[in-house]
Amino acid sequence: MARRPLPHSLTVGPFRAAEAAEAGISRRRLRADDVGHPHHGLYLPYAEDADLRSRCETFAQLLGPDRWFSHLTAARIWGIPLPTRWSASEPLHVIAIREAAPTRRPNVVGWETRRTDIDRTVLGLIPLIAPAEVWCQLAVPGATGTDAETGRKRNLSLPRLVAAADFLLTGPYVRRARLPLCTREDLQSALRCNRGARGTKALTIALELARAGAHSPKETALRLGLMACGLPEPDVQVPVMTASGLRHADLGYPDARVVLEYQGDHHRSDRKQWLDDLHRVQLMQDAGYHVIQVGAHDLVPDCSDLAARVRRALAGQYFRLESR
Repeated sequence: MARRPLPHSLTVGPFRAAEAAEAGISRRRLRADDVGHPHHGLYLPYAEDADLRSRCETFAQLLGPDRWFSHLTAARIWGIPLPTRWSASEPLHVIAIREAAPTRRPNVVGWETRRTDIDRTVLGLIPLIAPAEVWCQLAVPGATGTDAETGRKRNLSLPRLVAAADFLLTGPYVRRARLPLCTREDLQSALRCNRGARGTKALTIALELARAGAHSPKETALRLGLMACGLPEPDVQVPVMTASGLRHADLGYPDARVVLEYQGDHHRSDRKQWLDDLHRVQLMQDAGYHVIQVGAHDLVPDCSDLAARVRRALAGQYFRLESR
């Protein structure tokens, strides 16, 4: 059954339970996911199609001083790759800085820190913890939510922390170019400032494994998987000079002229992308490179079969190059 739309008087800003009752809106209707509940007796209207950014912009109007979106919420706003998708029922994570009391409100996970030097910024209308600090927060239990069945507080695993760092160092596409969200020095500085906090050991290892240039979490998983199988670490974004100009392979061993290309589902479902991929692979093969195409199935349960293919390719290419 379609839910009853809110009257216009309740869609222009925060309203109280008494105002909703006067307008004929039931308590049950106020529990729908298009209505926020930041304080006892106070409600916020969300647009029917409100995304996380819109909700944060609306909720930010009610945040007091020294309170900033953090942890899971900030990670989503920054675009950090996470194992779960956002849903309207997901609580907002807010951190209180200095002497401010942690935020305790419905559908809000409140955090607190005594660090006055924690890096923060305002993105549009949204007060946010800065990317490098958010990366450190993601290692803390509870940072990515709580398992509904077991009650276990979740955080990012080591491979996920590496993928998150890779993303921050590489950055999202902005006008056909990658714009890094922070530097390795930013991550190192944030890690030093958080020394002694839970998750520091995993963060230290993750930072050592992080590389700028990885374009997706799957590419990160592929790189880590090959290393776990005893192969040398492959380079990321390997330059390949072809007859049609410079191309870049996802991963590879340039000295042996062996490269790997990860083909995600969008490569298969987008016809233009599929044809472009075929052309790229052909160009690299014509340039004398052994191209190994990789899919999601090659990463499950591990990369052992794929690693064997890579070893054979490396041996064959080294033999071919030495025989010239």
